[in-house]
Amino acid sequence: MTLMEPIRDKGYALIDNLGRTLETSDLSRPLFHVPLWRHIYHTLYWFDYWFAEPQSFLGAPFHTDGLESIDAVLNITVSKAELQAYYEAVADKSRRYLDTLTDDMLAENPPGGDTNRLSRLLGQFRHAYAHIGNIHCTTILDSNQWPFVAAKAEDTACGLYE
Repeated sequence: MTLMEPIRDKGYALIDNLGRTLETSDLSRPLFHVPLWRHIYHTLYWFDYWFAEPQSFLGAPFHTDGLESIDAVLNITVSKAELQAYYEAVADKSRRYLDTLTDDMLAENPPGGDTNRLSRLLGQFRHAYAHIGNIHCTTILDSNQWPFVAAKAEDTACGLYE
């Protein structure tokens, strides 16, 4: 087994789990005085920026300065459709990236990067799952339903809830 096999498998699951937050959460519900859509956008923005090569950062068409920061006070609302479109673009890019990686590439710093690819991947696993957990907690508290969390790529065919 190569190193990339489990990384790819867990990466596909993570990408699916990011999408599940859009489907299972009340996007207008506040968490620490910030609507959940902002938490999801924050997570997607940084996943887009750090997960793959720096030069492949897409950015959202609706982005405005500070929107990626949960702490920034902004008077803006983004629709579920806009978030979904951004998620789909980031998910497609991230899956393609995972498909191109080899074990040898994990230790390399990508062009323009100051950390190796493995460090970038692991950092985004940590960051995304921390936010997914917070967001899912609100869904559990509000609906008494547990969003399903895919552990591997084959789990992505499961329903939205446990």
